Amino acid sequence: MVGEIALGTIEILGTKIELLKVLISIAIVAVGVVVARLVRIPVSYFLTKYAPQAAPLASRAVFWIIVGISVLSAIGNLGVELTGVLLAGGIAGIIIGFAVQSTVANLFSGLFMQIDRAFRIGDAIEVAEMNVAGVVTDITAFSVVLRRFDGVYVRIPNEKIFTSQVRNFGRNVARRVEVTVSIAYKEDMSKAIEVIRKIVDEDPRILVLPEPRIMVWELGSSGVNINVWCWVPTQEFFNVRGELVKRIKEALDANGIEIPFQQVTVWFGDKGKYKEEEDKEKEGRLRLPSLNE
Repeated sequence: MVGEIALGTIEILGTKIELLKVLISIAIVAVGVVVARLVRIPVSYFLTKYAPQAAPLASRAVFWIIVGISVLSAIGNLGVELTGVLLAGGIAGIIIGFAVQSTVANLFSGLFMQIDRAFRIGDAIEVAEMNVAGVVTDITAFSVVLRRFDGVYVRIPNEKIFTSQVRNFGRNVARRVEVTVSIAYKEDMSKAIEVIRKIVDEDPRILVLPEPRIMVWELGSSGVNINVWCWVPTQEFFNVRGELVKRIKEALDANGIEIPFQQVTVWFGDKGKYKEEEDKEKEGRLRLPSLNE
């Protein structure tokens, strides 16, 4: 017989267990399930608010962990020796852990990234370690999908992103445009700055605050370098920068301001003649003076 109830005991598979302990064990499991459901609600709410992508998986994991603990407690209450079960479970856990090590690392990295919220879907980011930049199109429990600026989709494991430096180009509503303009040394720097400032002031997309800055930055090898810094809405960054460079070049040309370029001077001559003169020069330096000199 599989089970037999007699005088406050129940026999299961040849083992007599007190009926009271069975009822208590059932109550432990029932309470564990209720507690797991109650705990799952705030956990799911918190993760939905701060880590929506990881909320379903994490809340289910919390639920089953609590239920598992209650089941083990119930089995222990029945007098069943758990040492062998726990030992076997521990060994199996180690084996499974090695097998799914990278998967678990990606899962927890994804959870931490969701809590950290360093970027969101639609942000333009750069992952330094992977040398990849693009727009975030999807964030899953195990990876992040980027659409590179050339249109290619790239899937990056969460662990790689979590341990790498990430630059977020779209987090701020404004972004600074930086352009370096070089003018010839003979040109009037004040006039060049005035021409450039007029171009900057005429563009309605360039923000008034922070105020644009146009300054002489350095004396280069072929000209004077002028830096132009101005802030624009993030979504207009590439458009403004490209048009700004074009309009500055046209304005400088229209005002007769030369934009220099590096030049290399190459001397041509009779190689044999130069070699002969070089040998005579060396001979003169090495020749010892005679007694008559």
